[in-house]
Amino acid sequence: MSIALRGITKQFGEFAAVEAVDLDVPTGALIALLGPSGCGKTTLLRIIAGLEVPDAGQVLFDGRDATLWPIGDRKVGFVFQHYALFSHMTVFENVAFGLRVKPRRERPASADLRTKVQSLLDLVQLGWAGNRYPAQLSGGQQQRVALARALAVDPEVLLLDEPFGALDTQVRHELRRWLRRLHDELHFTSLFVTHDQEEAIEVADTIVVLNRGRIEQSGDPGEVYDQPTSAFVHRFLGQVNELPVQLREGRAYVGPLDISAGTPGGPGAENRIALIRPHEIEIGSTASGWPATVLAVRVIGPIVRLELSVEGRAANEPLEAEVSRERFAAERFSVGQKVGLRFRRWQVYPAEDGAVA
Repeated sequence: MSIALRGITKQFGEFAAVEAVDLDVPTGALIALLGPSGCGKTTLLRIIAGLEVPDAGQVLFDGRDATLWPIGDRKVGFVFQHYALFSHMTVFENVAFGLRVKPRRERPASADLRTKVQSLLDLVQLGWAGNRYPAQLSGGQQQRVALARALAVDPEVLLLDEPFGALDTQVRHELRRWLRRLHDELHFTSLFVTHDQEEAIEVADTIVVLNRGRIEQSGDPGEVYDQPTSAFVHRFLGQVNELPVQLREGRAYVGPLDISAGTPGGPGAENRIALIRPHEIEIGSTASGWPATVLAVRVIGPIVRLELSVEGRAANEPLEAEVSRERFAAERFSVGQKVGLRFRRWQVYPAEDGAVA
């Protein structure tokens, strides 16, 4: 089922949760709604599900106006952040619940219901757990039960609100890969809410970045990460170093480095900032580049993060750079070492371009 949002607006008192949002979700797509707390992503999900009614705009399912359809007519499955499992029911009965409460004419026969529930438990790798209670399962297992329960009613759209937010890092990573495989196997239309940029990039076909109730940017993960259209998106999708752009004799500089060639509109525009990701900083000898001193060295898995103090910048505003473990082993950067910095890549924005809300 395809979904289209047209001019969706929702107010809660004086607070504008969503403002004039337009969004197209093709049939079979897996879309991530990404943004900070309060940006409107969960409100959008609830409007699509029918749990909220917009103040203005339309929700279209396969081109039909579904804005005022009751929840039961939308064929939507919803997976909540905190699972919302029935603690007094077994895992089997939790998954079967949506089937048992269907109108009698739509309810499957007892044998068919049992077969379907067991097949869903097998699908989410919990075929052995039907007689257990939710409290006897881990957080990751409970989340898979919640997903099986949502799938039991044969939804055409699956909505997930921060589905892995309450889980530890390793379990979250495993479930992300599992959800992607499951989606590719079943081909349902899916939207999931997250504030975790890594999760969105790893799982989604398309990322929709929201800020203050509006869409800042949407596109495939690589496009949004590599070509952010605003400083907000650039900041939100990972660590950045933020540096003022200075104009001297018709050229644009960051510190002593000439960035005129990469400054949109050319030098001459005042009040700009350059954003540079840590892996886009090249560290070389003191003979070239921006003179810097290594303040700290931190090994983080496959990368090494360096904090650097540069000339002309306050000591409490260090730059962060990242190098591979292999490069670190060869160079052996150490605290107090003098180095020279250059930028492989940067993007320039108006200085007033909003920070993360």
